[in-house]
Amino acid sequence: MVKLSNLQQIVKLCLDLVKKQPGLIEGLVYASANRRSVSRLIYTSHIPCNGLEEPKSDEDMGISVEVWINKNGRRLVGIGHEPNDLSLSAVKKALAKAVRDAVADPDFQGFYKKTAPAAKSPKSPKSPNLSNTQEAKFLSKMGWETIAGAIDGLKPYLEKHKLSPADAAFILNGDNFILRERMALATTNGVADFDESTVILSFITAMLEKQNAKGSAWGAQGVGSDLSAYATGRRAALAAINSVGGTRVKTGKYNVVFGPQAVTELFGNLLLPNLNLCLVDFGASIFTGKYGQTVASPLLTLIDDATIEDGAGSKRVTCEGCPTGKTLLIDRGKLVGYLADSRTANKVLGKSKQAAAKIGIDPHEIRHAISPRNGFRFSEGGGRVAASPVGIHATNLVIESSHPKTEGQLLNSIKNGLYIGRLWYTYPVGGLSTGIISGTAIADCYRIKNGQLADPILPNTLRIEDNIAEMVKRITGIGNNQIPTILWASDEITHAPWVAISAVNFREINHQHP
Repeated sequence: MVKLSNLQQIVKLCLDLVKKQPGLIEGLVYASANRRSVSRLIYTSHIPCNGLEEPKSDEDMGISVEVWINKNGRRLVGIGHEPNDLSLSAVKKALAKAVRDAVADPDFQGFYKKTAPAAKSPKSPKSPNLSNTQEAKFLSKMGWETIAGAIDGLKPYLEKHKLSPADAAFILNGDNFILRERMALATTNGVADFDESTVILSFITAMLEKQNAKGSAWGAQGVGSDLSAYATGRRAALAAINSVGGTRVKTGKYNVVFGPQAVTELFGNLLLPNLNLCLVDFGASIFTGKYGQTVASPLLTLIDDATIEDGAGSKRVTCEGCPTGKTLLIDRGKLVGYLADSRTANKVLGKSKQAAAKIGIDPHEIRHAISPRNGFRFSEGGGRVAASPVGIHATNLVIESSHPKTEGQLLNSIKNGLYIGRLWYTYPVGGLSTGIISGTAIADCYRIKNGQLADPILPNTLRIEDNIAEMVKRITGIGNNQIPTILWASDEITHAPWVAISAVNFREINHQHP
């Protein structure tokens, strides 16, 4: 993997070249290197298998150049990228593309500028320098520990029911994943910075195929944190065992406790996009025109915090060169902030009258609420990639409450209802601005009876159909048990507790009438 010092060196050389471009107003150079490594689990107790597929990895690197130039009497903005090459020749090609493809953007007001002496930046998360061999051994060890934990979790069930491994038809699959990111940037505005991080992720699903039972476990940690692969595997197996004997739930409204993965789907996948300043400015958010208003239960506080020590989503600096920080989005139910990058923040400030109607207040009065701490070049496959334009993304999404409850207290508050542990295929089916959502309960779901988890719910037989804007107003309790959780192709890590919500609408699916 390309060293960080090499990235820093190339952006410095490239910036000197960019400064010589005729008609240049401002310029930015960004170089990145990413490595994604995975060990895939495919363990079956009833079919011959390898258990652990060999670790695989892929890398990318590249450089991008952005320019704001005077060209034929017009101000134009362009971006050019060269993949898999960090030579001076690649820099020249990227610059030529940026100039050639530059277009008019009347809303563009320049690249990020330091407006005041920055507060002390958070430290970069720990990023070990593993060789390819060390990384492969680490992932292999992690994979076999995951399998060992699952098998040990399964053994008591097999002994109790006098089943052989073949009879159990036990399946364990999923990935253990290491993502390593490095970037450096420099601009003609005097911004020059770098960042690197490493995150370890696990996505594990266990199934007892003949019993139609499924359970899951996951983990998302920075390198300095403790992520036990054995414990993750064991949790997945026990979750599958606890789901044996699942029953159906009829269509209706239920008081519900959502577990961390389901909370991540609801708050990270469905609610969070509505707090993106770009979407608000576009007029497509459920929070359009609602700054300063109560938009959720007073129990809910929502924060994006890139500075959590050893947090899986922690970053020191954005891909625009802005120091990261802590952004308060919803404070005890009140909308008080947005995820933003410098370009969108500058746009709404430049068109304050139009923006005020969409935000609910003159943006000049809430500069603190639109601070550009979330401009990143995240890629869908993972990493901070030079080929990606700057977008607005969360880092560590923290869900908390001023009156948190224990898991037992949340279950007791519901008395009789549902526990939904895992949702899948959650979508804003009515469009984001309507708040109408849908998703399928696929695993780790139970009835709640007398304040206790009781009968498991049969996977893939129940669908949530509700409105996320109304659901967050009906929150009746938030747990103190935050668990770092990530979804497939997600940018942020959600520190998700259990969340209780009243009167949630569910519909029974795939019911076969006699």
